[in-house]
Amino acid sequence: MLYTLCSHLHTEVSDMPFKVSDSFIEENQVVAVLSGGTEALFLDLLKEKKLDLKRPIYLLVSEYSNSLPAALEILSFIRQRKGMAKIMQHPQDIIFPDPADTDSLTRTPLEKVLKNDKKMRLGVVGKSSDWLIASQVDYKDVLAKTNCELVDIPFEEISSLGEVDPGMKGAEAIYIRLKVLIDKYKLDGVTLRCFDLFTTCKNTGCIAISKLNDEGIPAGCEGDIPVLLTLMACKKLTGQPGWMANPARIAPDGQILLAKCTIALSMTEKHEYTIHFESGIGVAIHGEVEPGEYTLVKLSNDLKRLLAVNVQVTRCQYEQNMCRTQIWIQSTPIVAQYLLTSPLSNHHILIKGHHAAKFWRP
Repeated sequence: MLYTLCSHLHTEVSDMPFKVSDSFIEENQVVAVLSGGTEALFLDLLKEKKLDLKRPIYLLVSEYSNSLPAALEILSFIRQRKGMAKIMQHPQDIIFPDPADTDSLTRTPLEKVLKNDKKMRLGVVGKSSDWLIASQVDYKDVLAKTNCELVDIPFEEISSLGEVDPGMKGAEAIYIRLKVLIDKYKLDGVTLRCFDLFTTCKNTGCIAISKLNDEGIPAGCEGDIPVLLTLMACKKLTGQPGWMANPARIAPDGQILLAKCTIALSMTEKHEYTIHFESGIGVAIHGEVEPGEYTLVKLSNDLKRLLAVNVQVTRCQYEQNMCRTQIWIQSTPIVAQYLLTSPLSNHHILIKGHHAAKFWRP
């Protein structure tokens, strides 16, 4: 059986990424993930018993519209529940590699990675986005393991701004309101359910997230708590701001395209402002970074596993049908296999410099 998933934010997507045979569809559980923001739709298929996690699931993806990022989050969700899934990037991509082949890439985090000497307060403005189905955390567990208290802040505290100017003036107003909330709740870091800003404030949080990271306040998008904890760890161990990004394309040789609509400007060598990808409104950032040494980092949602690998940024690009900052990294085939078979989730963090050893060695 074939099911297609597409969110209302990606109305330009209508076609399958590629054709598969009728017999393949008849014999297997096949889900075409046509865009981002579709993970909750996948959960609906499970609730309606149209899919069975006890049987393998094939996830068809394209190179556009955050198709692959959504599939990575769905794959992570399935693996967390001991199910089997396969991301298909072309019609012949049907063989299931052994996820155990990439187990050595992720390790148990050292205490210095997780634990903070003093209690930290991290704001979660508006809860996590609905599509982060593999990125939920236990607040008590986070406090016990990291000494970070997660503080839920009603989204109304920022949406009460109402509709703001659609340009930079409105984006700055969202930043100023976030700064007020950081002061009010005495926060050391923050993550924002930013997509709800499109309908309430008619602008984005991209400028706010960028400026906060430049100011040394770890800040993330979409209410993603594991990403915020990863940003906190990166800042503590390296002093560097991190860039939260989606793996948008993955080649077998380890070339990976990362993309997101915001980035700390201190990480860039040049940048320009444009409109946000999915919503087509507000202000987003197309940033280009200097090629060279970087590190890809991610904590799992249960804080039991950590990825930290040294990579090279090779080039930047700009295409319309994806998030605005687009950076190619060269890793290794095993890192590519990790993402395609056993990712900790969708979002990962990129920091400047080779720092992987700082996450593993006492």
